[in-house]
Amino acid sequence: MGNALNNTNLGGFPKEYNPRIHGAYQADRFYGTPDKPFSSLKVNEVFQWLNRRDMSLTGIARFYSRKLYSHQRRYHLSAGSKGVGFVHFALFFSFLGFIRAYKHDRHLDDGKYH
Repeated sequence: MGNALNNTNLGGFPKEYNPRIHGAYQADRFYGTPDKPFSSLKVNEVFQWLNRRDMSLTGIARFYSRKLYSHQRRYHLSAGSKGVGFVHFALFFSFLGFIRAYKHDRHLDDGKYH
């Protein structure tokens, strides 16, 4: 089991990261070869672009981790965040409350207005 976990490279640096070239590690940076941005693709290039993405569980986890750290660095860890975390917290629980109450509240407008 330990050998299988070592092959996944979980918790380690990406293979493309080289400290001599890239300097200090930044968790929100992609260290692979740069590709065309999705916004500049033509319609016939979309499937080729998607095939070049790493769709393994490790690749998806790394993508999610990069985006989460980028969001945290931009909105929560910056000096000028000024309560953005509290707003995100409130919006998240408002959304959860909406989802929870939706099944109960969706039939309330079914009656005919007199």
